[in-house]
Amino acid sequence: MFEKKGPPLKSSRRNFIRSATAAGVVAALPGSIFAQGTAPRPLDILILGGTGFIGPHEINYARSRGHNITMFNRGKTAPDMFPDVEALIGDRDDQLDSLKGRDWDAVIDNSGFFPRHARLSAELLHGHVGQYMFVSSISAYAESLTVEDDEFSAAYGVMDDPTDESEYIYGPTYGPRKALCEQEVTKVFGDKAINIRPGIITGTGDPTERLRHWLRRMQAGSEILVPGVQDLPVQYIDAADMCGWMIRMLEDGSGSGPYNAVGAKEPYRARSLLEGLRDTTGSSSTLTWIDWEWIRKEKSEDPNYGPWYGAGPIPFMQVNNDRALATGLTFRPIADTAKDMIANLDEHPVPERRQAGFDPEIEAALLKKWHAEQG
Repeated sequence: MFEKKGPPLKSSRRNFIRSATAAGVVAALPGSIFAQGTAPRPLDILILGGTGFIGPHEINYARSRGHNITMFNRGKTAPDMFPDVEALIGDRDDQLDSLKGRDWDAVIDNSGFFPRHARLSAELLHGHVGQYMFVSSISAYAESLTVEDDEFSAAYGVMDDPTDESEYIYGPTYGPRKALCEQEVTKVFGDKAINIRPGIITGTGDPTERLRHWLRRMQAGSEILVPGVQDLPVQYIDAADMCGWMIRMLEDGSGSGPYNAVGAKEPYRARSLLEGLRDTTGSSSTLTWIDWEWIRKEKSEDPNYGPWYGAGPIPFMQVNNDRALATGLTFRPIADTAKDMIANLDEHPVPERRQAGFDPEIEAALLKKWHAEQG
């Protein structure tokens, strides 16, 4: 069962949200990702990026709705993924000539990581696109974020030197840079700027192990070490749900400002989530929960367990999504997400350096010692 049990969310702002059960959330709501038919009118949509993780979800959904797509990228990542979609070749680093002299109804910016790049594209496209949708992150928020905050009350993260581009894009300044990118886009486009702030995105094509790790381990059918707090809140959003909602927002034309793209309606709880995934996949695995304190006495370095680290990323797993829900964001059951991912695990391998959890031998040794000490 995917019950979302455990301590209630601390914020009273969610008093209208009811607890969900095993089905997770209802997929067949109006505006669902599964909605059939075409859009009220076809849009010409420019996508900066397009062949990474979320870009294909955007393109496939937009095309199913009858929209015309143009991609702008370097042509290096999966250049043959969409052979029948117009592709403009360039670079965010001041190589935007292929965008000049063209008009689109909207742009989705998936690849803005540095504020200078966001400013260059926004200034060039101003007057040539109706809406500018920038994909940011909840990492844009400062560490002072609380469960009471929404998109407008939460403070941005900051960095010492906003012009510094020396660090790897996913380093410690990733969030503050996303915040600065948002600000650059909003300066240029005003109320025609839409800033999407996802949390943990998963689904088909997920290049991380944040959910895949558990699905891979469950496929093996053996005992699984699960570190941390059993009632830890966890917010995943399926890329298909998020991207479908983004396209529908562009169709509607009334979106403006920031939106937290997190799911589902309430955070899942770690134990019931993993038990539900195990039951859904038909796995024979057993889940053994071990406190981080005990693990760290045995191992000096933490493996990457995604949301299951430390005491949990609170409140970054309890982010308010009321505003997105009010504009039509819907979710399918996470069991469906898991089934899609399992069917495609081999098609989207994760490099060994990015794989999560302990090495199998280390995990087995930890489990053996844990059980011995528990008697």
